[in-house]
Amino acid sequence: MTQSDAQNDTPWESSICITGHRFEKLPKDDYLQAVKDVLYYHLDYAVMAGFTHFYVGMAEGIDYISALHLFELRSKNPEIKVIGIQPCTDYEEFFKVMHYDLSHLREMQNRLDKIIVLSGTWKDKGVFLRRNKFMVQRSSAILAVCKKSMHSGSMYTLHYARKKGLAYCWIRLDLLPKLPATPKMWTVERNGF
Repeated sequence: MTQSDAQNDTPWESSICITGHRFEKLPKDDYLQAVKDVLYYHLDYAVMAGFTHFYVGMAEGIDYISALHLFELRSKNPEIKVIGIQPCTDYEEFFKVMHYDLSHLREMQNRLDKIIVLSGTWKDKGVFLRRNKFMVQRSSAILAVCKKSMHSGSMYTLHYARKKGLAYCWIRLDLLPKLPATPKMWTVERNGF
């Protein structure tokens, strides 16, 4: 389902947005599986805490990994809604130019409950930050999976959400535990989540 306008019909108090690095900034091999495990743990927790509407930015990496897990959770709990925020009208072109896996984008497009397409092109300045702000403004919480870096869109989004007073859960990728690691061994900062 696609929705081109920015109308918001999701309940704010049960809405959460997800932000995180793309695959090229994520750890590899066993650490990538460990990141998935800790992410799944916190997504499951969000559902148990009453979150039912999940905003994802439809990017490679954490957005895609989260979406796949949320689709699985939705098969057991139809109250879960996964909403994609497409940052621009030519997003497929961006995937092609960046050599990202277009099948990941298409899979999300086919399985999301709703897609909100924002205006502009991928070459427009600030188009991805605008997408991230859009998600934050419609959420009461954020789940972030990123390194502590001022040069990261995910870190910017987390800072923006905290400034807006959202509850947050930040899975720190700059402080990796030794493997094997259970989800509780990860450094996670949280407030109200």
